Amino acid sequence: MNILRFLQTVDRRVIYVLLMLSVTAPFFLSIRLPMRVSPATEAFYSAIEERQPGDFVLLAVDWEAGTRGENGPQTEAVITHLMRKKCRFAILSFAPQSPKLTQDIVERLGKEYHSVEGVDWINWGYKVDAKNYLKGFVRDIVGVVKTNNKTEPLTKFPVVMKGIKTASDIKLLVNITPSSVYQTYLQFVAGPLKVPMVVAPTSVMVPEVFNYLDSKQISGMMPGLPGAGEYEGKLGTNTKVTRFANSASFAHILIIFFIIMGNVAMLLERRQNARLGGRA
Repeated sequence: MNILRFLQTVDRRVIYVLLMLSVTAPFFLSIRLPMRVSPATEAFYSAIEERQPGDFVLLAVDWEAGTRGENGPQTEAVITHLMRKKCRFAILSFAPQSPKLTQDIVERLGKEYHSVEGVDWINWGYKVDAKNYLKGFVRDIVGVVKTNNKTEPLTKFPVVMKGIKTASDIKLLVNITPSSVYQTYLQFVAGPLKVPMVVAPTSVMVPEVFNYLDSKQISGMMPGLPGAGEYEGKLGTNTKVTRFANSASFAHILIIFFIIMGNVAMLLERRQNARLGGRA
């Protein structure tokens, strides 16, 4: 068969098999593709890197199982960085599943970095009605939050809650989200109180969040799974975040390869046919 015709008529089953291999291979290979860290991710990283040991960070996690593929790696990268910097942090969520999903990540990483619940971090759990909740939260954190996710009073944890009375005591607000809840945090916390804020959205949200980054309403952004991969590169770790990013990159490279080869083959075949026709 003419090679040019073959490249344009490859059996779709062959393409599916190659795509499957390109997606799964990175999970079994310890490789790191060259990756340029975007300015948005660099700014996000710097916002945490500038924090001092003991600084209090609000980790606002508003994702659920449906976006775990992107928001999960983002959360893991952020918690790793916070624990390395020995920052205190509190988990707050307006999504029902997120406190438990995040708790699992924190407990696993806590064993590695010797970070203790109730001393270095605390889980405030799931809350409802973000707008009305944050209106009271900014004035009186202890009075509004009241308990952790296990219904234990915040007064039971004087170490992690030391000096935390109002939202003005928060040194950095990190929102990891697949929704527009970051706008509510901007409206009631980051904007009026000038609390530095960074956002880790899913990839489909990146274009809209760039507006807030460009206007300097937020200090940095971790753009979806690629941003999590970039962040992990900054941290020098090599976990499933890198494997997820590599899997997506390999699949994209394969698809681009087929598009290019198909179009090149088509153009060469047309040129060949035109030349043969001219001879006739």
